[in-house]
Amino acid sequence: MTTPSELPVRAALHPSGLYLELREIGPEQLHDAFLVDTVERVPARQSVIQIFKEDLGKVSPASAPAGLIFHVGRCGSTLASQLLKQHQQVVVYSESIAINEILVPPHKWTRGELIGALRSLGDVFAEHASKPYILKLSSWNTLNCDIITDAFPSTPWAICIRDPLEVCVSLMQQRPAWLRDAGSRSNLFVSIVDPENTCHTPEEYLARLYAAYCRAACRLDTKRGKLIPYDTLPDAVWITLAPHFGLTMDEQINSRMSTASQIHSKGRVGSEVAFVPDSTTKRAAASTELRRAVDRYARPELERLKGRFA
Repeated sequence: MTTPSELPVRAALHPSGLYLELREIGPEQLHDAFLVDTVERVPARQSVIQIFKEDLGKVSPASAPAGLIFHVGRCGSTLASQLLKQHQQVVVYSESIAINEILVPPHKWTRGELIGALRSLGDVFAEHASKPYILKLSSWNTLNCDIITDAFPSTPWAICIRDPLEVCVSLMQQRPAWLRDAGSRSNLFVSIVDPENTCHTPEEYLARLYAAYCRAACRLDTKRGKLIPYDTLPDAVWITLAPHFGLTMDEQINSRMSTASQIHSKGRVGSEVAFVPDSTTKRAAASTELRRAVDRYARPELERLKGRFA
């Protein structure tokens, strides 16, 4: 169906099946923090394939990813994925737009059809990688993490977490496009975050969003999962995460990961800067309103999630 150099970059759900846009970008070129940055940086020929609806999900279980990384946003997940790229046994795909386009609400396909689409997309990633691969998801994909884990029932997963006050401050300061209308009824995820329409401020919405992430993760089978707290990074990548995904570690790989951890994980290729810890400054920047919202909505759900791994 594809050649190893054809990277799936976009997806479209159609009544007749799944359309995928492919770019001739090799796995060795995936140095950027996010796939979209690689697509923008690397000029490449493109093509489109169609997978008919009746064929969705009809793939070998061997094409499933070696690992899934969920997260709550601004919590070190990009650091984790960039460090895993130091391991030559695996290819890491970070925040695939194609996955987002399959999962973005409102869902017009059934749950079973979405699972089939994800499995077929995973099969294309497997062909591209030609070796084990890991999917690091977008933060809002965590709201649908059970659909993703059902698509890949034998794949181990992990969820990166961080103190919700620090996460929410970061999102208040620099919101992704899908959160610029946080607190309004027009947000794509409002039916999950605020189904009763009682939230009227961005601060409360972000705290409730964090809580929704935790509730979604609590639905997963913890026997397949690992919790990766922000304050355990970067060591947790080579001590916990890599072995959890079946990667063999040695002193040389540990050293490469340790060296890479000193660079800001979201820096542009060719313009790397040193990482500077920011937890203290983020906590200092939190408003009283945000602190109250986090304590009311986010922290109880985070403690419940932690309890699932106790």
